[in-house]
Amino acid sequence: MKKEYPNIKHSFDVWHGTKNLGKKIIKAGQDKKNKGLLAWTKDVVNHYWYTAQISSSVEDFKGTWIGVLHHVVNVHEWVLPYSASSTNRCEHGPLTSEREKGWLERDSPAHVALRHIVLDKRLLNNIPYYLNFRSTAELENFQNLILMYASKRHSYTPPVYQCRNILAALDHNGHLDRTVITNKDGSVRYQRVFQKKSSRWSVTPCKIHKEYKYIPQVVQRILQKRLDDDIGMNRIVALEVDDPRRVSAHLAPIPPPPTRQIVNEQKSRFRPQEDLDKTIDYWMESNV
Repeated sequence: MKKEYPNIKHSFDVWHGTKNLGKKIIKAGQDKKNKGLLAWTKDVVNHYWYTAQISSSVEDFKGTWIGVLHHVVNVHEWVLPYSASSTNRCEHGPLTSEREKGWLERDSPAHVALRHIVLDKRLLNNIPYYLNFRSTAELENFQNLILMYASKRHSYTPPVYQCRNILAALDHNGHLDRTVITNKDGSVRYQRVFQKKSSRWSVTPCKIHKEYKYIPQVVQRILQKRLDDDIGMNRIVALEVDDPRRVSAHLAPIPPPPTRQIVNEQKSRFRPQEDLDKTIDYWMESNV
């Protein structure tokens, strides 16, 4: 892509980048000697997300990102910055003395494991692809919604599949701006979710239930369309130009010969005297 389209800015999905980073930390933290690293999984991932959000160059990214190695050991200011455009201190505010999560020990196995992840050569080389801070999370949510209407476990004809995609689009657009449920005191209501791999709890905001207010209007339009149709549903309908059913059933470059001809050409040399008209059921009955 760099050679053929040099003017196009190639970006990676920052959500997938942070997800892969979290997997590496969880895998390293599953080792007994690195068990303390699991508690820092979300913090390190959030720091990577924040770094990609505020950085405008590779130097800015490295200067902010590598600083997490000092923060996890309770060191929030160091001698020299890691880049000319970054600072030599953490950017967070004052920390409270009440903490449930402990700090890592400097040069401990958990800290060394995190250092290898943070300074991984491949991870640092991919920094330019995350500077635009782009994510396809909304698109992937819509794709998951399509699977609710058109499951991969079933097959559909092209018109049916197209209609199911339209229903998914109506569902998505009709409930795009659902409000968050609040408690009596006005605070946002959350629901708890336990993550088995990271052994930690997380929360997601609760939204109001879907109301599907567009359904009566859709039903009305369908009935009106049927009443206004003078031809009826039994007429022959020509396939569209881009209809997948126009595609050939096979991809062979030559037309298939008759089945009988293929059978004669592939007749087994071990049973030359057998009658080709015998069916599979015949052989099963004779063998019994």
